[in-house]
Amino acid sequence: MSKKKYFMNFGMDEDVVENVKRELGYIKKSGSFTGEKQNKIYYEKYKVKNEKGRVIISHGFSECIEKYLEVIYYFTREGYSIFIMEHRGHGRSGCLGSNATQVHIEDFNYYINDLKKFIDKVVIKKENLFLFAHSMGGTIGTMFIEKYPTYFKKVILTSPMFKIAIGEIPNSIALFFAKLAIISGKENEFIIGNTPYESSYDFISASTLNESRYNYYYREVVSNTKIQRGGGSYRWLYESLKAIKYILNKNNIKNINIPILLFQGSKDELVGVDGGKKFAERCSKCKLIRFENANHDIYSENNNILEVYLDTIFEFLEK
Repeated sequence: MSKKKYFMNFGMDEDVVENVKRELGYIKKSGSFTGEKQNKIYYEKYKVKNEKGRVIISHGFSECIEKYLEVIYYFTREGYSIFIMEHRGHGRSGCLGSNATQVHIEDFNYYINDLKKFIDKVVIKKENLFLFAHSMGGTIGTMFIEKYPTYFKKVILTSPMFKIAIGEIPNSIALFFAKLAIISGKENEFIIGNTPYESSYDFISASTLNESRYNYYYREVVSNTKIQRGGGSYRWLYESLKAIKYILNKNNIKNINIPILLFQGSKDELVGVDGGKKFAERCSKCKLIRFENANHDIYSENNNILEVYLDTIFEFLEK
């Protein structure tokens, strides 16, 4: 039984969504800073009084801030200030691909450098600083703490992208083919099977089993061209696979000296479970929690999963 109350059908009742937006609007401030290659990086911050700490949210592939509205609300309600930026090539941080909705990156380290600038210039305070990172954001966050192990006090990884779903192909083989595509001049082309953004309603292929939460995010994205993103480029794939290889290197994992909570869903077909399991086995600071009948977006799942997930997170932060 959950100790706290969460929305049973967030997204189904539009009045609930509007009330959350209104309540968060009182403490919301937005802005931008100059990241790598002079790219403008958009961010939002939600500062609460008498904060227990500050949580940085690192979002996933093709996502934007809107997807984390409910999560932001719960964290602020529990006394944590939230800082969230849209990674380069996502949302209001600009389009970098050959198509307006393509996700592209020249060097995965740019994500890391942007995050460091965000903390140093916007978040500033490093005492009681926590990281909440999902999917691609988990790759960015984990690579960050391997390079800069003193920034965060604790880290929460949800479905981190430690493997990219390309059938049963191992990361090493996928990396070879991605490099081959770049050599063949396909660097800026969509990865096979990836397409530009499409507005068609497709809950069957969604990363959550909760349709009302899917509906909320679908409405937000379809009504705002600035946050619409589709698939990735071969260069993004190549850079991401290199980053995963770096993260899973035992010597780099040894740099981690803070507690990590890693969540996985049994129905996650986007990143699978092998990469996360391998990381948890190699990282003595990591605790792996697996949810049966959960998809990739655990933070948007049905309430029977979401309640346990959030309760576990808040207990972890407050220990």
